Amino acid sequence: MARTVWVGSGLLALVAVAGCSQPASPVVETSTPEVTELKVSAAAADSLFAGIDVVKSLGFPTADTTHTDTAPVYGPAINPSDPCGVLHAASQGDLGDGWQAFRQLNVDSSADPHQTLREAIAIYPDKPAAQAEFHRITEAFNTCKAHSPGAYTFGMRNPITITWADNTGATHIHTTGNAVYGVTSSGATDNAEVAGQVANQMKTNIIDPA
Repeated sequence: MARTVWVGSGLLALVAVAGCSQPASPVVETSTPEVTELKVSAAAADSLFAGIDVVKSLGFPTADTTHTDTAPVYGPAINPSDPCGVLHAASQGDLGDGWQAFRQLNVDSSADPHQTLREAIAIYPDKPAAQAEFHRITEAFNTCKAHSPGAYTFGMRNPITITWADNTGATHIHTTGNAVYGVTSSGATDNAEVAGQVANQMKTNIIDPA
């Protein structure tokens, strides 16, 4: 079946972050039901990203280079035992462990080295395992928001989506079926818009594969 590219503001409430400007005000938290009970095959991991041509149409027109990682890669400055550190790690592609397959697509631009995009997906053995990982990140989101409200602009939180941003970028984390996936956009005019649209495209690829 043909894939549909999500455009406009998509289906998500987004946090607007412009380049290196100050974070926008938090959006209202909502609750949305899961739309699918599907089980994603670990073998499909490489086919679920929004590819470079799609990324170009969704707010990163100068994107021209990609590379893929098969395990999370993040900097030593991140403390994964700290709730805000969990969010920082997730924005770098850390979507837990116990997965059957993990892929991270890093998209860059030789013309604009300040803009980057990171797409990550972890495919778990079953939906409860994916939900447990999503719950871990959600609990970190809640604790970080309660104890360090200035750490991020905290956006949407519902059973399948959480979003946050700071003045360097925006992150959207989702779960669908047995998959947990996330997108982080940095350096765009509207990072939250780019991250949300690319995440929506990944969701379309998961639900309606070619």
